[in-house]
This record gives sequence, C-alpha cells and structure tokens, in this order.
Amino acid sequence: MTNKIMNRREEFSFLKGTWKQIKKINNTVNQFIDDLNNDKLYAINYANLRRRFIEEIENYKNNPELIDIEEFSMNYSFGYHYCNNIDDMNSKEAMFIEVKGYLKTLTIRA
Repeated sequence: MTNKIMNRREEFSFLKGTWKQIKKINNTVNQFIDDLNNDKLYAINYANLRRRFIEEIENYKNNPELIDIEEFSMNYSFGYHYCNNIDDMNSKEAMFIEVKGYLKTLTIRA
C-alpha cells in the first residue's frame, strides 16, 4: 500500500516545478496589468479649481471659519464624477486627495 502512494507522488512530481513556473508567470502578468492600469478617470482643470475655490472664499468672507478645504475637495471631486457619469470610489478618493493637496499649497485665504 505504501509503495502505491509513493509511486503516485513520484508519478506527478514533475508538476511541482511546472506549477511554480505558472505561478511566477501569472504574478508577472498581473503586475504588468496593474502597472498599466494606473490611468486616471479624471482630469483636473487647475484654473477652474482655483477660480471655484476663490468663489467659495468670497461666499464665506464674513464667516471664514466655515471654509473647509477637505469638504470643498470632497464636493468638487463628487461633483466632477457625477457630472461626467463616473461611478468609481477609488477615482473619487484619488481626485479628492489631489485636489486637497493642491488647495493646501495655495496662499489664498479669507
């Protein structure tokens, strides 16, 4: 009985090396696809973004404490995706982060 089990293991032992090669190729292909799939679903018009943020500051000039860069960035990102019929949470979050980072570099304040 033990001899039969041993023979079966030896019979298919050539698959171990092949299986490792297939997994390695699969990982390489997946990494290649992931590297290609870094395209953004949005394009930020920084002049428009700056203009809208200045408008926001003007609207709240009497209450500057109500101006929140994070909230503005979130609304801008959501509005862009809604108007362009893009339903992708990762894209919304990426745009939010990029818009927020840009607005924090501006020296415009209320």
